Amino acid sequence: MVIDMADPQVATSADELSEALRLPVWNAMSERADSLRRALPPRPDDAAGRYEWWRHLDARQQRQAEILGRLDALCGHLAGRPALGYDPAQRLPNAALHEAQGFNPQLSALIARCLAQRARRAP
Repeated sequence: MVIDMADPQVATSADELSEALRLPVWNAMSERADSLRRALPPRPDDAAGRYEWWRHLDARQQRQAEILGRLDALCGHLAGRPALGYDPAQRLPNAALHEAQGFNPQLSALIARCLAQRARRAP
């Protein structure tokens, strides 16, 4: 994956880097979510159907379904639909950075830089 937007390599502040990383992080999480979605049986839309679906998953599939739910929530958060448990004012939560890390060396290096900048300015 090549990052072809506002260049995060030249971002000078943690805020600029966070903003520049939103799309690549969303892309990485979305790719992971799509991969998990393809690996799982189709999930019904209704609550009763989802309950039965969940009951028929093995432990590995249930873990994948949990990760998928988290990725979907974080992708929605980055797209402007705040996810429960995340500050609506934080457009790129640390959890999203962690979920996108480790799948692309270039992006992972930028995420590490962003997390380090955030850690330095944390109280």
